[in-house]
Amino acid sequence: MPGPLLAHSRIRRMNRAALPLAASLFLTAPVALAQVAPHGARLSYTRGPGTGGCPEEPSLRQIVASQLGGVDPFVSDGAWHIEVVIRRKGTAFQGEIALHDRDGRVLGRQEHSSAICGVLVEDIGLSLSAFMRPFLPPGLAPGSAPNLPPPGPPPPSAPGGAASPVPPGAPPEAPASKPPNPVAVLARPVPRPRPPPDHPRLQLGAGVLLGAGVAPSVAVGFSGLAGARWERFSLSLEARGDLPIDAEPYRGWTIGVSGLSGSVVPCGHADWFFGCALATAGGVWHVRDSTGIEDALPYAALGLRAGLEVPLSARLAGQLTGELSLNTLRPHVRPLYGKGWSAAPVSEAVALRLVAFF
Repeated sequence: MPGPLLAHSRIRRMNRAALPLAASLFLTAPVALAQVAPHGARLSYTRGPGTGGCPEEPSLRQIVASQLGGVDPFVSDGAWHIEVVIRRKGTAFQGEIALHDRDGRVLGRQEHSSAICGVLVEDIGLSLSAFMRPFLPPGLAPGSAPNLPPPGPPPPSAPGGAASPVPPGAPPEAPASKPPNPVAVLARPVPRPRPPPDHPRLQLGAGVLLGAGVAPSVAVGFSGLAGARWERFSLSLEARGDLPIDAEPYRGWTIGVSGLSGSVVPCGHADWFFGCALATAGGVWHVRDSTGIEDALPYAALGLRAGLEVPLSARLAGQLTGELSLNTLRPHVRPLYGKGWSAAPVSEAVALRLVAFF
C-alpha cells in the first residue's frame, strides 16, 4: 500500500478507535477532567484466561508512547486510574477500558473486540493515546520543543587556570541546581508488536442428532468429533452412529435398520456462525426379524452444513447445526417378494453438540 494511503488508513482507524472513548469520558465527567492534569493517571493491564498469547503491558505502553512522540503519559501515583482488561470470548478477544476517578467511581467505559489479540491491543493503545494527549506537559507534548536563547560566546578563561574575575558590585554566583525531575518518562522507540501467530487448538466434541433420508424413518443418533481449530477455520473428523429402528417395507416383513459412518468436515467460522462441507462414508445394517440374518450395505454422501456456535466459557461452546446431503451411494433392500426399500436421494440431519477447545 502506498505511503499516503497507509497513513490515511491509519488515521481513520485511530479516530474510529479513539473518538468513542474520548466522547464518552468527556461527556460523563467534564468537570473532573480538569483535575487530571496536575496528578496524572496510572494504568493497570490485566489478561484473562485464554489470553496468554496477547501482548503484555510494556507493549501497550509502547503503542501509546509511539503516538505521543515517545512519551509514556502514565505515572505510578496518578490520582485517576485507567483499567484495561483483555478477555477471550469464544474464538474472539474482547478488551474493556474503564476510567476511575480518585474515589474509585467509574467515569466512562469502552469495549473493543477483534479476532486477533495483537490488533485488539493496538486499537486500545490508539484510544488511550488520543485520551491522554491533552494531559501531557507543554514541554513534552508531541512536536514541541522548549525555546532556548541562542548560545553566546564562552567567557575568556583566566591565565594559568585561575578563576575568571568577578566585576565589582556583581551579585555572588548562585550554586548550580539540579535539573527538575521530568514529569513523564521518555520511552524508547521500538517497533509495533506483531499480531501473535494463529496456532491451531485441539477441539473435541459430542452430541445428539435426528436424521432422515438414510433409514426408512427418522432415526436418533450420536456423533463425536476431533480436529484442529484456528480463529476462522477448522478441520475435523466426525463419527456418527444411528440407533436401530424398526421398519416395515411392506406388510408382513419387518426389518431393523441402524447406521454407522464417518465424515471429513472442513468449516469456515465468522463470529458465532459457521458453514461446513461434508464428505461421508459408512454402512447401513438391516436385520430381518423372521430369519435374524444381518446384512451390511455401503453408504456415501456429500453435503453442506450450517451452524450457530455459542461460547459458554473460554474453552467450551455449544453448537446447533443443520445439514443437507446428497446420497451418492444409496443402500437398498430388494426382497424376492413384495416391495423393497432404498435410501432417499437426499438426507437431512439436525444436531446439538458441545465442543471443548484445548
